[in-house]
Amino acid sequence: MHLTQALPVIGMTGEVLLSVAEAKQLALAQAAAVAALCLAFGSLLYLAAERRRALSQANVQLEARVAARTTALRETNEQLRREAAEREEAQAALRRAQDDLVQAGKLSALGQMSAGISHELNQPLMAIRSFAENAVQFMERDRPERAAENLGRISDMARRMGRIIQNLRAFARQETGPQERVELGAVLTAAIDLTRSHVEDAGVRLIYDAPQRDVWVRGGEVRLGQVFVNLITNAVDAMAAAEEKQLDIAVVKEGTVAVRFADTGPGIEMPDKVFDPFYTTKSVGETAGMGLGLSISYGIVQSFGGQIKGSNLEGGGALFVVTLEPAAEKAVAA
Repeated sequence: MHLTQALPVIGMTGEVLLSVAEAKQLALAQAAAVAALCLAFGSLLYLAAERRRALSQANVQLEARVAARTTALRETNEQLRREAAEREEAQAALRRAQDDLVQAGKLSALGQMSAGISHELNQPLMAIRSFAENAVQFMERDRPERAAENLGRISDMARRMGRIIQNLRAFARQETGPQERVELGAVLTAAIDLTRSHVEDAGVRLIYDAPQRDVWVRGGEVRLGQVFVNLITNAVDAMAAAEEKQLDIAVVKEGTVAVRFADTGPGIEMPDKVFDPFYTTKSVGETAGMGLGLSISYGIVQSFGGQIKGSNLEGGGALFVVTLEPAAEKAVAA
């Protein structure tokens, strides 16, 4: 590099020759550094662009998968809704079928007891007729005290018939209301009244250990009465060929409330299947029906939150225990 500089003070011109090799080397180094930096920056930009492109593609794929999954979930949800609606309809149909089956069981029991019920109603009717005729004769003989006595007996007979008819109407009606608190002793007494003629015709001695005070349980009066009627009639039918015929009914209250039905029959052949539908040990032509009585009773007791169990007694005979949830007693008015 040739550089000149005027020197007016001394009237001369200074000239200098400089080597540019080091400057070129420095420039090349700097250029290389800048090029390397630009290359690195460009590489980063390229990588960033590739990463963004890859992320964009992944995002598109993810959105497609999410859309497909959403569509599948929507279809699955619709299918579940349809299945839930079908299940609800099936459950409603099952409840209706169960209610119809319970009602059919009650009507079947009434059909089996119809002869005895007719006898229970015919007997007081004949007695009323006889007492009425006697009362007329006593009035003609001027014996009003004897006529009044006969009229009192007629009134007692009418009350007895009214009680029987009331029990029949309560037993036959279809109970659709929710669970309520019922007095266990009254339900048991009504069931015993309904089956009294069947028990007496079979020569069975029925011993009922009635509770000393009211026992309130959760359930339905009609359906609970059907359970007790089924158990009593089954016990009576089971003792048809037994030498000793005795049915003991007792109420045990220990936390829960249990009603025990112990008979002197042959016992239960298969206790683990006694509550299965259509299971019966009786021959065709007997009053056994189709073997649905105990199955219906099992479902009724379970709907009350209780349990029913059947077993064999050590000395012979069968034992059925109905366990029910106790309910609060009614408050006594001051």
